[in-house]
Parts: sequence; structure tokens; C-alpha cells
Amino acid sequence: MNPVEQIKHSRTEARKLRDPNADICFLALADNDGRASIRTLVLRDIGEIDFTIFINQTSPKWKLFSAGADYELLIWYPSQQHQFRIRGTAAPLDANTVGQNWLRRPQGSKYLDYIYEDFQPQSSELASREQLTAEVQRLKEVHKGQDMQAPSKVAGMKLIADQIELLDLNHEDRIHSRRRFNFVNNDWQMTELVP
Repeated sequence: MNPVEQIKHSRTEARKLRDPNADICFLALADNDGRASIRTLVLRDIGEIDFTIFINQTSPKWKLFSAGADYELLIWYPSQQHQFRIRGTAAPLDANTVGQNWLRRPQGSKYLDYIYEDFQPQSSELASREQLTAEVQRLKEVHKGQDMQAPSKVAGMKLIADQIELLDLNHEDRIHSRRRFNFVNNDWQMTELVP
């Protein structure tokens, strides 16, 4: 069994069922002191063994990735009762791929990338929400939607899986199925786990 194909299948089913988690994931990172942080992100793409997310170089998560932080990606599809935990290595996406994908982002997200670049970095403190909305309005007057290009700090990461755990909660007896898959010699090796 290929766990990445199972994730793709579960995602397709989740989309059909309008699962609110169909296009999101949860990224956990640990800094060098072992402090963990978790955030919700859009899961952009799923490749053969990799998962693509887009982030901004002003964000704390970029700094953690740049410092070599370990990550765990969690995908949870309530409509499928499937949870996937993914670990591995991370590599930045090339600027051309980032730029092409950025053009497909929702307009509001594009303006946020301009905020990070021109106003304040992601996760920095604001005096009020009104300060943010006023800056977005100013940017809308300066940058018209069709003319916008990806700011220089827009980035992406390819999370390359070498371990995936699948927890399947679809068992009436509440004795769930839990399997771990390790990518060894270009193949997935499965181990059953006690749930």
C-alpha cells in the first residue's frame, strides 16, 4: 500500500463531501530548544512523496525551517475519519514555481504578502485590526489585482516524506487501525501499530 496514494484518495473524497479540512493541513515545528508550535496552512499540492506549502520568509516558520527545525505535518479528514502524520525532510521551492503558483492565490492572500513585505512581518504585533485593514486598503489603491506580482519574500517548501502514519477510525468496535509506513529503497514498508 502506498500511503501517499491513500492521502490523495482521502483528499478527493473529502472534497466531494465538502470536508472543511480537504485543502488544509497542520504544521508542527520545534525550535532548537524543543519548543513546539503548530499552525494551520493550505496544503497546495501532493506529489509522489512530497507535500507543498507556501509560506513567507518573514514568518517564524520560515526562520525555523531555515534553522533546520524538525517538522510534522498532520492531515485530518473528519469526513473520512482518517488522520495522516507525515515526517521527513524539507526543501525550499524554486522561485519560478513559487511565482507561478502565487498568481493563483486569492486576492486577499496576495495583499497579505505585500503587507509582510512593505508594512510589517508576519506574526508581528499591531496596534489594532483597523491599522491592518487601512494598510490593505492603501495597497489596493497602489497595486491593482491584475498587475500584482509575487513579492520577493514569498516562498514555498516541499516537505518530502520518509515516514507516514495512518490512523483509520472507521471501525465499529472502536479498535482503530494504525499503520506506519517508512520510505526505504524507493518503496513504502508498512508496520502495524497498536492504536
